Amino acid sequence: MSFSELLTGFIGRTVEVFLTNQVYSGVLLSVDDCLFTIQTSGPYYYYYSPPTQVTIIADAVQYVRVITP
Repeated sequence: MSFSELLTGFIGRTVEVFLTNQVYSGVLLSVDDCLFTIQTSGPYYYYYSPPTQVTIIADAVQYVRVITP
């Protein structure tokens, strides 16, 4: 099972994505072969900033934590 296939099972769940120098937290929207997209809000004004879609290259990911509902 590939990393992309594993992530596909968590679409719609909240995840934390850890890169070398950044952390993103949001809802997993879609997964392709080498990248995936999450919807996240800004880190400082979490409740006031509009949602943003972030596309992440799978090879840059250190690890992903799936937040249980």
